[in-house]
Amino acid sequence: MSKKTLADFKLPHWNDLPAVPLYLEQVLSLVDEWLGPYLKQDDKPIMTKTMINNYVKQKHIPAPVKKKYDRLTVAYIFIIAVLKPLYTIDEIMTFVRLALDFSGDEVAYDQFCDNIEAAVKHAFEQTTMPKPEDPKDPRHVSWSVCNAFALQLYARKVYLEHADIQEAFRARAARRAAKEAEKE
Repeated sequence: MSKKTLADFKLPHWNDLPAVPLYLEQVLSLVDEWLGPYLKQDDKPIMTKTMINNYVKQKHIPAPVKKKYDRLTVAYIFIIAVLKPLYTIDEIMTFVRLALDFSGDEVAYDQFCDNIEAAVKHAFEQTTMPKPEDPKDPRHVSWSVCNAFALQLYARKVYLEHADIQEAFRARAARRAAKEAEKE
């Protein structure tokens, strides 16, 4: 697979998700295929069997039918995979319920995908994503959640994962420490 950049960041929209139910291994493979190039750290899996089984046990996502997960459940898993570094599973599911109260499954999921993609684009272009006008509108919450994700991703990719930037920070800190030592 060619190396993807954050400018390519995309989530599978509703119609990109398989219409047929998937086994757990297929779901994990799909998540890794779409999110791995952007979110994988130190070759750790983005999502594991244990995580998904726990989400089912805790009733955060529907149980598989005949060991297969439907399109809606796969959409939930993508949302969880994206947001789990920032929020608890309970918080994520509250966001999901707010979105579903406002619109149907397909529309809510596609709006989430659109907001995440726009937020990442704006974060890396250092521009501001237009904010919904009504703070009581559930899309306002989605805007905030998606921007939090994008800014966290930006900080990680730009400052934490680049050895040259880390080395520049270390060198600057060493120079400061040397100057402080000279003053003493």
